[in-house]
Amino acid sequence: GWRTKETTTEQIFNAQAVTANNGTCTYSPLQYWVGGYNYTFEAIAPQSGSNGVTFNAAKGASTITFVSDSETDLIYATESKDLTSTTNLTETPEAVGLVFNHLLSRVKFSFVNEFPAESDVKLTVTNVKINDAGKTAIYTPSNETWAAATESGDVNFASTAVANIAGTKSAETEHKYLIPADIKNYTVSFTVVMTQGGVTDTFNHTVTLSTDALVLEAGKSYDLTATLDAQNINPDGDLFPIVFTATVTPWGSFTDVTIP
Repeated sequence: GWRTKETTTEQIFNAQAVTANNGTCTYSPLQYWVGGYNYTFEAIAPQSGSNGVTFNAAKGASTITFVSDSETDLIYATESKDLTSTTNLTETPEAVGLVFNHLLSRVKFSFVNEFPAESDVKLTVTNVKINDAGKTAIYTPSNETWAAATESGDVNFASTAVANIAGTKSAETEHKYLIPADIKNYTVSFTVVMTQGGVTDTFNHTVTLSTDALVLEAGKSYDLTATLDAQNINPDGDLFPIVFTATVTPWGSFTDVTIP
């Protein structure tokens, strides 16, 4: 936090830990308002120095360097209070209302078994991952933008719930937090195990999602849905139902047999 009077700016909070409980915040040591200043505050969670967060605080020019583990959310708030017209305070100014915004994107996968309900096909999906998600990037609060990611890597999505999906049913993975940092194309891969009649077949899928299909934005949630059917479950070709026709060979004509 900073306070400014005319051309002089002083930093009054520096990496101050604040605990929020049901919206009410506490911190120590306590500081007090002084009239005649314009106050500006910035806050992040997790705190700088933990969970891959480095907050470089500078009034109007702060940056946040984030190394993502895909498990940690990153939130930011800024607020100001103008007391320049009040030299002598006679009542308590209102609390500084910090409204935190999500700086990351929340992503999950859904898988739909589009085989008919009367089929015996059940699907289990494993090894769900985005292979080239941004892992390290810098966010600039003043213009609300992420710079291009300087590193990328795999993000694995737990899919324990995506098992034995019956025809016309669906299931989803857990969600992960991704940096929305100018990745032009995301490569998605997953493995589908199809079970029918007591036997299994395994199909490996790799799909590239272009910017026409996916552009991540901060604070938004994305459900990447794959609908699997007989035409696309096998990357090497279609599946066709096993059908039968039944013909009974006609009896031969009756042969007359004379009983002696």
